[in-house]
Amino acid sequence: MGDDVEHPPNLQNENPQIVSDVFTTVTQILQQYGWFIVFGCLVLLYIRSKVKPAYSQMKKRAEESRDKKIDPDVAQSRMEAMERARQRLQEEHDAKASHYAEKQLLKEEEKRQTRIEEWDNLQQGKAYRSKIKPREENSETTKGLKPKPRLRDTGYNPLMGGGGGGGSFRPSRRAGGGGGG
Repeated sequence: MGDDVEHPPNLQNENPQIVSDVFTTVTQILQQYGWFIVFGCLVLLYIRSKVKPAYSQMKKRAEESRDKKIDPDVAQSRMEAMERARQRLQEEHDAKASHYAEKQLLKEEEKRQTRIEEWDNLQQGKAYRSKIKPREENSETTKGLKPKPRLRDTGYNPLMGGGGGGGSFRPSRRAGGGGGG
């Protein structure tokens, strides 16, 4: 009974083509760039050793700040202080605005009075407007104006020559060509 059964021949497990291609490529890369890869790994390890403590400290601080519980009394007092400051600034702004509005009303009243005076003068046959400005306006304009400094002498004219150096260039006179004939 046992002699009739035939066993299959020994099967051999061969590597697939893609595995052998990848292995070949990796070994070639390591042969060409091996030292560069080793130095790169060492540099990365060094950088990691320098950065990791700072990163862990930053992470620890973030967790602590997140875990801190805010005291409601402190938060309430801060909110009240901010509200008081806002209220004070609003009151200052309102005071300045009302002061400005009063000034505007006074100016409008002065303009209205001058128009009434001008109308009365016109009705009486006098000049419609006074040619003399009030002293207040005149004094303000003279204070603000300063005489401009002169940049050159009054006699300087760049087209006339002179001004600098001894010899000035003058082109020769164009003499008319021979005549017609």
